[in-house]
Amino acid sequence: MSEQEIREGMLLAVWDEPPLDFDPDTLIRRVEQKKSRRRALVAVGVATAMIAVVSFSLPGLLPRDQNAQLATDTPASASTAPSQNTQKKAERIGDLLVANLSSRMRNFKELYSSFGPGRNPYPINAIEPPPQWSSSDRDFSGYVYFTDDIGPTALRVSVTRDNFNLNTFCSGASYCRELQQKDGSVVTEAEYLQGTNEVQQAEVARKYESGVIVRISSYAVNPSNGLGMRATVPVRVGVLTDLVSEPSIAWE
Repeated sequence: MSEQEIREGMLLAVWDEPPLDFDPDTLIRRVEQKKSRRRALVAVGVATAMIAVVSFSLPGLLPRDQNAQLATDTPASASTAPSQNTQKKAERIGDLLVANLSSRMRNFKELYSSFGPGRNPYPINAIEPPPQWSSSDRDFSGYVYFTDDIGPTALRVSVTRDNFNLNTFCSGASYCRELQQKDGSVVTEAEYLQGTNEVQQAEVARKYESGVIVRISSYAVNPSNGLGMRATVPVRVGVLTDLVSEPSIAWE
């Protein structure tokens, strides 16, 4: 038997025996250290996985950049634009009505207008009940105020996109007729006696092909507050028709 074979046989005989300097406490400490390393590696792996999951979730929860945040604000700002534009248009038309009315009725004083988007101008004790009000954000209404020889009163004005029914408009009128305009619109004028011998309500309506309905009304009472009853209307349909047909006023 060779020396190499003898050495390998001796190693196999004692391979499972502890070395002569074997220390049980040292062995236990090594085992605990290995367990601690293993737990630490597992904890690091779990934490890494959680970070990866959160990193994938955050882009869907937070704005990616300033433009994304501004994009969420766009609908709110855009929704306020129509009302602002309608307000400016209403004020501009109110000023034009005041100027045109003062040039036609020289005895009127203290003329001014008050218009606003979607505002229903009917007073509580108006002569006629208010119609179904349109929800369009382009509708506006208001009054043209003035003082004549009798006292202060007003004209009621509304620009809507409601349906216009000729039979309903002329119902109860002592006078009602249609006037075709060059632009395709139709002006209907009417006067109502309301059971008296004098005109208690004069009104004109201009209907455009686009669906816009302009109505200007004059009452024997101040339509803004229901006060100041007088014998007849301060403005008849002739002047009202001139106002609603004025070329300088862009109703649509």
